[in-house]
Amino acid sequence: MQGGTALRILLVSSYPPRHCGVGSYAHGQAGRLREEGHEVTVLSPPDGDGDVRVPFENGRPFFRAARIGGRFDRIVVQFQPSLYYPPRRPVAKVLASLGLLWLAVERGRRLELVVHEADPPKRWRPDYLLLAWGFAKAGRVSFHTRAEWRALERDYRIRVRGAVIEHRIESGPRTERDVARQRLGIGPGDGPVFVCAGFLQPSKGFDRAVEAMAANGSTGARLYIVGSIREDTAENRDFVRALRERAGEVPGVTVEERFLPGDEFDLWVSAADWLVIPYRRSWSSGMLARARALGVPAIVTAVGGLAEQAGAGDTVVKDDEGLRRAFRQAGREALR
Repeated sequence: MQGGTALRILLVSSYPPRHCGVGSYAHGQAGRLREEGHEVTVLSPPDGDGDVRVPFENGRPFFRAARIGGRFDRIVVQFQPSLYYPPRRPVAKVLASLGLLWLAVERGRRLELVVHEADPPKRWRPDYLLLAWGFAKAGRVSFHTRAEWRALERDYRIRVRGAVIEHRIESGPRTERDVARQRLGIGPGDGPVFVCAGFLQPSKGFDRAVEAMAANGSTGARLYIVGSIREDTAENRDFVRALRERAGEVPGVTVEERFLPGDEFDLWVSAADWLVIPYRRSWSSGMLARARALGVPAIVTAVGGLAEQAGAGDTVVKDDEGLRRAFRQAGREALR
């Protein structure tokens, strides 16, 4: 509530039932806002369960939000490039940035951008120039860490009206570890259980966890990599093929390729001694927020804002050697 007054809020985002971390984040935010007494209208793509649905291409969600935005006290846009910027379509990218800039100009202080990620800009390209102006014109630009805030201002050479907000996710109560393992078919063992969960793509770095297992030999540790391909590209298919082949050569490594709904995500995290987040590239992480919500420690690489987001019980590593050391240390602790 703002000064005890219920607000009318327009939320622009992907949304369930689409399988999308940003959509899950938006669903949780909408629920909390409604519990506080606000009136929330969701503008989503056609595959989301929004109140208003438009295709998220050619800047259409932003132009629609600008047109209907006068009815609302706040407009919140969940910004993740892959939602609005289709690959290899330069005109569509320019229109997306133009739409966001138009929304920022039309609705000014009412507009909040929640930045989950922003691509490093090629400043000579018109889509990035327009996007930079859109960021600068927005009433508020929210990040999950100060590192992300600094990176965006540095890379785009702008200043924004920024704020840091908590990365909150929807999760149920934690299932006891033994119960979670029984449900997932994970038998007893001598070493720790490591889990990598999420979309299967090179930037997630799950292959680095496999190599950390290989470097430490047969110690009784087990690594479960569970997830699915989000974008069906040749690069991602090749990555999963190579991941499966390498996993088959390393004792204790299992790859399960399938989409995980939220409750099963929670079950896998609850089953882990350590959630492993070996990302090569990231801003903040919904998986790290999920691990914290469920009380499971994480081994996480120091990219983007992850080191800042990590908690006191997490292990932050800088490189592959640090990842191998973290796996060794976890194995020693399991034997105590």
